[in-house]
Amino acid sequence: MEKSQSSISINSLSCAVDTKVILSDININLISGQTITITGPNGIGKTLLLRTIIGFNSIFKGNVLINKINLSNNPSNRQEQIGYYGHKTSLQNGLSVMEIMEYWKAYYNSNANTGDLIKFWELPNKFVGNCSEGQRKRISLARLSLMKRNIWLLDEPTTNLDLIGKEKFLELLTSHIEAGGISIIATHEPSQFDGNKIINLGRHSGN
Repeated sequence: MEKSQSSISINSLSCAVDTKVILSDININLISGQTITITGPNGIGKTLLLRTIIGFNSIFKGNVLINKINLSNNPSNRQEQIGYYGHKTSLQNGLSVMEIMEYWKAYYNSNANTGDLIKFWELPNKFVGNCSEGQRKRISLARLSLMKRNIWLLDEPTTNLDLIGKEKFLELLTSHIEAGGISIIATHEPSQFDGNKIINLGRHSGN
């Protein structure tokens, strides 16, 4: 799907938990067709950073601009413009794979073919509650194709994926970027995204 020109700018961002600053002075500037990898040891604050950017956690200091509009004080607007993939899958176990895909398609008013998505991700014809962790990750990743968001925040997107799953994810990511999308990827395995710009959060730790 062709995407319009987009940009996201994170300026001098500090992230805190209970007023304790965990990360400070984060600066990211991306335009359509660009991606960046956020790395660092477990517990450094990768998830906190993504959740702060999208608006699930309050900004301690700094600004977040999307398409040059300052949305630092408007987290709901940021959430409407960003496709977020968390490292924990939150799926309705009582729905079948097809049912959850059709639910998301209606919710996001998408024109994507859910059958094609199921085929691409090689998903089983059974209830979500009976899927393996790797299959559940694939289901959650398929949601990105239904959201119609130019900016993706991805938290450990390849964890628990087998080799084929990782290859499919990289194919999805490549298509997103080539179509003018933007992605910010948090991972403890940055070698998977060789060639990306990298921010090591160890240099921004507030500890």
